[in-house]
Amino acid sequence: MNSIEAARRRAFSETCDPSAYVPREATEAALAAIRAWGGSDEVGSSVAALVGTPGLGKTQLLRVIESQVNGGAALSSAQNVQAAQAAPALSSAARPSSAARVLYLPYAGLALPDLAIWVHGLLGRTPARVADIGEPDVALEALLELGGGPTDPFLLIFDDADAMPAETVQALIKGLPRSASPLRILITLNPDSKATRLFEALYPLLPTEISFRTRMNVDETGTYVRERMRWGGFPGAEIAGIDESEAMRIHTLSGGVPRRVHEIASARFESAGDARPTALEDKARREDWMGRPIEDDLEV
Repeated sequence: MNSIEAARRRAFSETCDPSAYVPREATEAALAAIRAWGGSDEVGSSVAALVGTPGLGKTQLLRVIESQVNGGAALSSAQNVQAAQAAPALSSAARPSSAARVLYLPYAGLALPDLAIWVHGLLGRTPARVADIGEPDVALEALLELGGGPTDPFLLIFDDADAMPAETVQALIKGLPRSASPLRILITLNPDSKATRLFEALYPLLPTEISFRTRMNVDETGTYVRERMRWGGFPGAEIAGIDESEAMRIHTLSGGVPRRVHEIASARFESAGDARPTALEDKARREDWMGRPIEDDLEV
């Protein structure tokens, strides 16, 4: 595998590595809203839903929050968050699992007892009443005990939360404090009817909704691709090739959706093992996409 191929796979894979995060206005606003929610202890602070269009990078934001908090940043402290952003990202895997204050789960389709067993296993902990963990109320009690109290809550993050069973939702509604909870739950939802039903089912907890639906503009698309390429290890000459024209092409084809940007940018370098096109050939390819300019063949 040549170096460009390796860089392509690293830069544009679907893995959501928090160290590859490229900030933009919409993502920073969503992260700020999550931090504000996490720093509150009022009614509505127990559950929050990050609602956004598929492909915009909701999972990436969840992993960034997990990395920052487990790396020492407080959700409610802007100073600590800035320090965490300035330092290399630290994932929960890089610190003792028992010390983690946030845990990301890619799936929510479990009954509460199974969920409690899974979470404690990932953290390397044993529930206090492990013999009775099969009872939903005991399972929730075990999850609540992960936090250090209202001022030091444990944050449990669920991706694709619309798979959460109704009995789990009901157990949370019944046993989760509506405010000052030692257990906070952050979920992601797509803006569809299934997600709406889940959000409405959680209404007794007055969950906080955080909207994340803004696509990247042309400039953000160009910056995103170049920064991902730097992170992936592309040579400088290849990064410089993502000029204004190429950024416009990628943005137009992707609609500013990061997932599509990855697909298009990856395809651009997929045949990197073959002979690279000359500058003239690269220009012709871009013009073919935009439509070649009209050639005036009238004699003067």
